[in-house]
Amino acid sequence: MFSDEAKLKLLMEALSIYSPTGDEHELAEFLTELLIMNGFEARIDEVGNVIAIKGDGEPVLWLHAHMDTVPGFIEVRREGNKIIGRGASDDKGPLMAMLLAFMESESSRGTLVFTAVVHEEGDSLGTRYLISGNHVPRPTGIIVGEPTGIDKVVVKYRGGTRLEVNVRTRGGHASNPDLGSNSILIAMNVYRDLWNTLMAGTSYENFLVTPTIMNCGEAENVIPSNCRLILDVRIPPGKSCKDVEAAINELRGKYGGLITISMRWCTEPVEVSINNTSARAVSRAIIKVLGKGPIPARKWGTSDMNDLALLTKNMVAYGPGDGAYSHSFEEYIFVDDYLRAIDIYKQAIVEFMNIYK
Repeated sequence: MFSDEAKLKLLMEALSIYSPTGDEHELAEFLTELLIMNGFEARIDEVGNVIAIKGDGEPVLWLHAHMDTVPGFIEVRREGNKIIGRGASDDKGPLMAMLLAFMESESSRGTLVFTAVVHEEGDSLGTRYLISGNHVPRPTGIIVGEPTGIDKVVVKYRGGTRLEVNVRTRGGHASNPDLGSNSILIAMNVYRDLWNTLMAGTSYENFLVTPTIMNCGEAENVIPSNCRLILDVRIPPGKSCKDVEAAINELRGKYGGLITISMRWCTEPVEVSINNTSARAVSRAIIKVLGKGPIPARKWGTSDMNDLALLTKNMVAYGPGDGAYSHSFEEYIFVDDYLRAIDIYKQAIVEFMNIYK
């Protein structure tokens, strides 16, 4: 249906539409118009997700990817075998590859659902909305479009949450050696205590606590009386949000009225079997398209796959792109990987429909 150059042009058009979390509407309209122009029924739902469905009956396979990116526009350009731009790997490369596979695929049975969702880089509003009701056919299996690498399948993600710590003290003159009134020092101690309470570390099996934002102080010669600290917490498999809640309660007891700690949301870690139908379908497709076996992998962050586990454990994350460059200002995708991923998604659809009984 589309030439390789047309597929690359569509990717670059999508990259040129700036779509940080909360500002996905222009990209949603672009995707919807593309689907409708090519003869498919598509709609934008109540929260901004793009939904397209073809076929009917069982099984029901979701092709699920997100439209939003982290902030920070990158000039869209092609350099040799690379296409560079914000979202090239996370997640517009997988997103556009899935969309093209949806439009080009042919299957004599089952239902194929394309779901392009909002807020994945934030509170997962789009995915949680789909989970909450019968807005689309319930999935028998799900392929989650994420930058795993062209020959890797991912069945394990860590969980995560963000904590907001606010410290309030009486402050004072900077010449006063009252370190106990310094909100910056208290905030730093809260960070260290949370690290120790969770027994955090730098291996995959550890909690990870990362300070990401800190706003403190009033003037250069004043002991800071207020400090706001954001902590990004990653939860390993085998642990849960309840472990983080217990650590927060312990800190509240230690610091009393000096601090408030709020958990905005929390996503549980997820792990599914490498032998589930969706993972097998993608694995078979990789073998047929690339001529080599897939590599099982795990991700250090979170994705919509964590929440989608509420619907089914029959799922896998797969997509072109190097996750190590996601969210960076060097974000790119290889041209060849993007084009091959389209073929792999198309073949995975066929394999899934054939495997499922």
